[in-house]
Amino acid sequence: MGGIKDSTYLDVKKALARRFSPQEGWQFAWFPTYGNVQPECMLSRRIAGRTERVVVSVKMAPAVPMDTVEELQNQCRALVENDIRVDRAVLVVPTGANASRVPEGIDVLEMGNWQVVDGRIAWSKNIERRAFMKEELEKRGLA
Repeated sequence: MGGIKDSTYLDVKKALARRFSPQEGWQFAWFPTYGNVQPECMLSRRIAGRTERVVVSVKMAPAVPMDTVEELQNQCRALVENDIRVDRAVLVVPTGANASRVPEGIDVLEMGNWQVVDGRIAWSKNIERRAFMKEELEKRGLA
């Protein structure tokens, strides 16, 4: 998933499940293979005899590079060329990532558990802990 750790997969799946709920029929497939195309994740569900598909890519970086966007667009094009309909493309990023280069037609989904802080990716629990520790040290005059 774009160079992220395996433990982050759960956070990505939770973020996706908030928008594409399994209760609404969405199924997750990690690294499925469609001919010569292998997106990071494919979400799909059947509604009224039709399969809806969402291609998902994840980029854990302070800014989304153009090659990530182009790769996602190329995957969508290749799937369509193989007669596999794609309804949406989603790029999952940490909260605060610079996604200004992402064009219309690609949805950006920010993960609240991960944030960009001072140009680095940080787990939000660590940010909360750091703020708490700083406050406690200041109360005790040790800061």
